[in-house]
Amino acid sequence: MGKTPDLVIFDLFDTILDKEWFDYDKVLEYLHDRYFARFTKEEVNDWALEFRKLRMMDRNKTHRESSFTDQLAYYEKKSGVNYPDDYKSIEWEIFHICREEKIGNHVVDILSHLKEKNHPLAILSNSIFSSGCLNRYLESFDLLSYFDKVYSSADLGIRKPSSVAFLRVCDEFGIAPENAWFVGNNKEKDVLGARNAGLKAVYYDRIGDGYDGYHVSDLIELKKIIE
Repeated sequence: MGKTPDLVIFDLFDTILDKEWFDYDKVLEYLHDRYFARFTKEEVNDWALEFRKLRMMDRNKTHRESSFTDQLAYYEKKSGVNYPDDYKSIEWEIFHICREEKIGNHVVDILSHLKEKNHPLAILSNSIFSSGCLNRYLESFDLLSYFDKVYSSADLGIRKPSSVAFLRVCDEFGIAPENAWFVGNNKEKDVLGARNAGLKAVYYDRIGDGYDGYHVSDLIELKKIIE
């Protein structure tokens, strides 16, 4: 029997999808206008700053994640207002009004190639938004069908570069870390994090700063690295 194809895990933002713009102020504006109109916009902004100080400022040290639904719960408690809509609906509505992305260069070509080679494919993203939300977003680009599963730090409760995040994905696929690749554009969170967890890693060098390990400047070059 031939070797089972390696698992290939991709970062999402600025790897699979390229950011056009992102504006979190639109999130707070939407929340104020729809749910908290009896408060000032400054008060809503203050809640956001409070939450950030309490739950998000130390993320790079602890690698713990706080989700957007955690934020919604915090604002609900601060305001005493009960949302008339469920958290998932609010999350999706807000997700797509605060950002715009486009499919990255040669993304469809390399995903199609890897699927033809029977590689299981996954996404592991540092995001405050749930995997369900990311699934819907990928579906809007007709990309979701390429991936066997999408993971968000919002659901895992832990962020890259923690080894826990990478190993969780490998464990769920039943694949040893040494038989998995991670592809991402951040040296510390994606590449070093994956390598420390025992995975093989490819740095997507979008800015031309170089790397002494596996690296590509265009995702189509993965054909030469991942067999």
